[in-house]
Order: sequence, then structure tokens, then C-alpha cells
Amino acid sequence: MSMETKRPGPEGQRTPEENYEHSDADVRGIGKSAIWLAVLLIVVFVSMRWTFNKMSEMEPMGAAASPFVDSRQMPPAPRLQVDPQKEISDYCATQAASLNSYGWKDSKAGIVQIPVDRAIDLMVEHPLPARAGGDVPSGVNPLPSMIPPVADVSGQCGYVTARDEAKAAAEEEGKKESGK
Repeated sequence: MSMETKRPGPEGQRTPEENYEHSDADVRGIGKSAIWLAVLLIVVFVSMRWTFNKMSEMEPMGAAASPFVDSRQMPPAPRLQVDPQKEISDYCATQAASLNSYGWKDSKAGIVQIPVDRAIDLMVEHPLPARAGGDVPSGVNPLPSMIPPVADVSGQCGYVTARDEAKAAAEEEGKKESGK
């Protein structure tokens, strides 16, 4: 069985116009497709132009930017950080100082700030009033008997503090080794 295409005569008897398959390409169909493609492109371009004109009427862009303007405006917030490691270390140091110091939060209202450890000690000495263990109101589920372990909630400042402490310890170890 041959895969050869049957031709209308021997090779030598064909004219140059017959050296192609007449049934492969429909010239009329290709022409129609090209015309419809051109019409579609024109419609798309016209509709895009109309859409952009309508959008520019609704919200004008303002004056064109000039390359000759000398004044420099800061971009709107949030801006990129110049030194993020220093900024987070400063933030964590501020938070740690706030947690471990005494001070007035609002002197007019008489609100003070005390260290967290001292607040815990005061709560142990003078606990808040609580109801008796068996006095659970109806409709309220009692607390589960198992108390989950306390999770590490140190957050980003805990990470930064631990990293800074590890870095300081490594530097101290390097100084000890170089001094020997």
C-alpha cells in the first residue's frame, strides 16, 4: 500500500500550473478569512480608541510631567525602609523599654505604667475577685480540664532580640579566641 498521491498523469506530461494540489488550499476561503480578520481588527482598534477617550474624559491625568522641574516630591506612604534591621531593633528596644519601665500613661486620668513582672507580682498578691469553682451559670460550658501549654508569643521582637543576643555572643566568643 502506497502513501503516494495519485496525480493526473506521468511527471513529464504535466504543465507547470498542475504541479500543485488544487484541492489543498481554498483561495476564496483564505481571502474571506483575511477580510474578516481585517474588519475585526478595525472594530477592535476603533472601540479601544473610543474607550480610552471616554476614560480620559472621566478622569483627566493632569498636567504632563516635565523633566525640567527641580523640586522633588516624596512618594506617598508607605515608603521603603532604608535600614530595616536597625529600624526593627530600635522598635523592639522601644517596646522592651516600655514594658520594663515605670511612667505615666495619662497623668490627668491617673493611669500609670509599671513593668510587666511587677504587675504579675501585684496580681498574685492581690488577685481579682472571682466566683467560687462550682458557680458556673447555666448555659455556659465549663472550662476544659486540660490547660494548654503557654505558647511562645515573643513575636518579631523576640526573634530580633534572640538574633542580637546570638550575634553579641558570637562576637564575644571571637574576641576571647583572638585574645588567647
